[in-house]
Amino acid sequence: MKLISNNWTSQRLILSDLKEEEIASVQEIYETSTYMNQWDGQTYNPEHIKDGFFKGNLPPDGKLENYSIQTIRTKEDAKIIGILSIYHGYPSTDSMYFEFLYIDKRIQKKGFGQEVIHQFVEETRSLGYKEIRINVALKNWGALKFWIKSGFNHASGIYGDNEHSETTYANLELVKIL
Repeated sequence: MKLISNNWTSQRLILSDLKEEEIASVQEIYETSTYMNQWDGQTYNPEHIKDGFFKGNLPPDGKLENYSIQTIRTKEDAKIIGILSIYHGYPSTDSMYFEFLYIDKRIQKKGFGQEVIHQFVEETRSLGYKEIRINVALKNWGALKFWIKSGFNHASGIYGDNEHSETTYANLELVKIL
């Protein structure tokens, strides 16, 4: 299985594998995403980035060697502005799965997320993958709009609670065919 490069670029960004010494600063960026817990029902994990680095966030029967967590930096000043974590080969060997993509809330709406997606699609296609998947909380309208605008327009399933309420949650798995 071909894995995404441990260092790749887009027009304004550099994406590279997370280094152990970056865990604390990337966790700080991750903490700016905790507002999403109101939509997905997850509880805040103060060790999320450390856990991802050492154990991965793996699908059923997943293997750590198929998981990548990368930093997103600006080329201009090499400042870390986001996080990308992916799993290669789930649910099938020709699928790439976004576990998490996040641009620091303080600088969202500047096109960085769309830029990552555009270049990621090119990188993934060149590796021979046939699709990219993402799981999005149904209550996270902004993310749903973002992913659909990015071409993730096939729904493969809805998972979670069967009834809608303030205390129930469900996710929509979206697919982009390459």
